[in-house]
Amino acid sequence: MPLARIRRIQDSVHGLMEFRDMETVVIELLRTPELRRLRDIKQMGLADHVFPGAEHSRFVHSLGAAYVAIRFGHQLREVTAEHLSPLLRPDDWSIRDLAVAALCHDIGHGPLSHQWEREVIGEDFDRAAWGDSLGVAPVDMERLKTAKWHEIVGFALLGWESKDDAEGSLHRLLEQHEEGLSRRIQEMLLGDYYIPFLPQLLDGDVDVDRADFILRDARQAGVGYGLYDLEWLISTSTVGFTEQGNRLVVGFDERKAVRVVEQFLLARRAQYDTVYQHKTIRSAEGMVALFLRRLKHLATDGVPLTPVPEALRAVLTGNTLTLGQVIALDDSVVWTAVRGVASARGFDNTAVDLAQRLLSRDLFKMVACESERLGEFRENAAREAIPEAIKAFCPGDPNYYFHFDVSELAMLSGEPKKWAYFVDSCHCARPIHEHEALSVHQLYEGRVDGHRRVHNRTRRLFTLREARPALEALLN
Repeated sequence: MPLARIRRIQDSVHGLMEFRDMETVVIELLRTPELRRLRDIKQMGLADHVFPGAEHSRFVHSLGAAYVAIRFGHQLREVTAEHLSPLLRPDDWSIRDLAVAALCHDIGHGPLSHQWEREVIGEDFDRAAWGDSLGVAPVDMERLKTAKWHEIVGFALLGWESKDDAEGSLHRLLEQHEEGLSRRIQEMLLGDYYIPFLPQLLDGDVDVDRADFILRDARQAGVGYGLYDLEWLISTSTVGFTEQGNRLVVGFDERKAVRVVEQFLLARRAQYDTVYQHKTIRSAEGMVALFLRRLKHLATDGVPLTPVPEALRAVLTGNTLTLGQVIALDDSVVWTAVRGVASARGFDNTAVDLAQRLLSRDLFKMVACESERLGEFRENAAREAIPEAIKAFCPGDPNYYFHFDVSELAMLSGEPKKWAYFVDSCHCARPIHEHEALSVHQLYEGRVDGHRRVHNRTRRLFTLREARPALEALLN
């Protein structure tokens, strides 16, 4: 398929993004329903309840990640010219593949992303049943047996073959550009590629996903916490050999990149502490979770979920979905359910009340109490005293409260395949956590390959505004 020579898009974070030659397939793919759906899924979930500007979508983040992937790809092609075989260096085709994989890394996310998977799908969902419903071959499901729901859906969407022109557009367009391209992107997102170090840029401690969303989320939220020097980070990226000399890895110039990598890690932690874990955002997320749990409970009891959209109703009742139904899932499905329940006459009082509170932004408030004291109540029989103390303020269900454990963010993964590296002048790579300049930071949370992890946890409890004094009197 002929491609335009150059395509340009103006972006609020990266400025003028240019896609040249083979890279312009990224722009072509934006017209598919699989990518368009991401326009209606917010990147930061409910963060706009606190930061009104944080309304950007997973669509624009995915496009930004693809652009960052291209820039990393060009840098690695140049910097490896002298010490890697041409067969192991990125070229136009592999950079194109990397960009497409980055563009498609989020296509499987459901409404409100993490809330959807946690509360609607559940952690122990039937992977085999979902794989069968989504059309994923059993041999591929064996490789996806520990994958998250959105990863399985994304894999399925890339392989969606259909004779119906209205379905499988992403797969069809990829195959029109090059036969076998869709399968290659699937494999790349699973970590397998003929240039073995490139998938590390898609899922690692320093990757194109984080490189975009850290800056984008900070910009859209209007905060200064998540800033770092992306230009310098890219310019210092290179490829080196691990200590054993048997594996090529993406890394960063040890002489020039220590501070920018540190800045990158601290920017992510600052965003986590001040934005993603903001108490009001967590309150809104918790109320949505209570609402969805209540609907799931009603469905289990056989209560007809008439005010709830069909696709959401199907999953809440324990059914799987086809890819055609998944395409219809976006944030509006959840909010349509909230609005439908809020105005439903004769429906469950608890669900109606939660829906009305969400629409009017009458959010639960955080209870002022010591974290250790709350832990004592949660870990023994005294926990029954919490619903007892607030039941007078509830319209039905006395469990009108929720709690979160806010742990300090683990800045680096415990999985070696996700590690970032510093590379010296001899192209020898060592994990960044071994560098003395970064040892002052708590990089790990726990013990990972001998590295000590200090576990800092803060417990937070939320309940109705009017019930908060009763709980504070109980817990203090």
